[in-house]
Amino acid sequence: MFYVYTYRDTRPSKNNQIIYVGKGQGQRAYAHWEKVVHQNRGFGAVLAKLRQLGLTPLITIGKEFTEEAEAFVEEMRLIAELGRRDLGTGALFNLTDGGEGFANIVRTPEWSANISGALSTPEQKSRQSVAKFADWARPEFRQKTVAAIREALKDPEVIRRREAGKALFIHTDEFRETMHHATIKLWEDPAYFEKVRASQLIAQNRPEVVAKRSAAGIKRWATIGGKMAAGIKAGRSTKSSKAKTSAQAKAQWADPEYAATQTAHNKEIANRAEVKAAKSAATKALWADPVWKANMLAARKKP
Repeated sequence: MFYVYTYRDTRPSKNNQIIYVGKGQGQRAYAHWEKVVHQNRGFGAVLAKLRQLGLTPLITIGKEFTEEAEAFVEEMRLIAELGRRDLGTGALFNLTDGGEGFANIVRTPEWSANISGALSTPEQKSRQSVAKFADWARPEFRQKTVAAIREALKDPEVIRRREAGKALFIHTDEFRETMHHATIKLWEDPAYFEKVRASQLIAQNRPEVVAKRSAAGIKRWATIGGKMAAGIKAGRSTKSSKAKTSAQAKAQWADPEYAATQTAHNKEIANRAEVKAAKSAATKALWADPVWKANMLAARKKP
């Protein structure tokens, strides 16, 4: 059984671009990756770069044939359609048109018509999916790939391409509408909501995050604290704000579980030594005020 295979460049900036097409049988498709490529410097250089980044090429076995001649024809069809780098017609590193050993092969018009189908058959997609899942199931592959992606994203050229790509659609009304509905759908999923909430709690309570937030708060209050306090006071003093706060408090205390928990919490705070000491000092300070003392004694004498 003969087959046609392809190699794809798995570097993040290359979008799994097909870079080589070949014909073989048995384990031939994997020979380029398992051995150093000497005859094709360009192809060998890309494979070496993938190894350096801890990545592996996506090797896909395409159509299978009982006759070798049929496999050669399919190889030539794909090379002709995808184009060669050395000729400036495409991205393939192939140095020939394929079908080595066969002369005067008639290239039928059906080749071009069948290109899309040949590259997107259910069998081919299934093989790619299985291969990807198998790779990502290996911790060492996943770790190396993530590290390589993060490193690649620092490349100015990659950044430029990503920004250029985003600029084509990210600011469109269609994109905003799609993201809006997708976000709503995600947050309606209880599992997603809890997962994000748990992640945010962990992130927000990291010591360095707490320290940074505290420093930012202190700086903000030192610069515009008076304005912020006045705004908060004004906002809370309105009838609507007071009514809203009152309604919320009544609703909370109407819940027996909340009322019991809050009461126990308040008692625990009130019984703390430092709280008792503060209350005692505040009371002494009040009674030390002659006016306040006189008012309190007068109030107590009233029937």
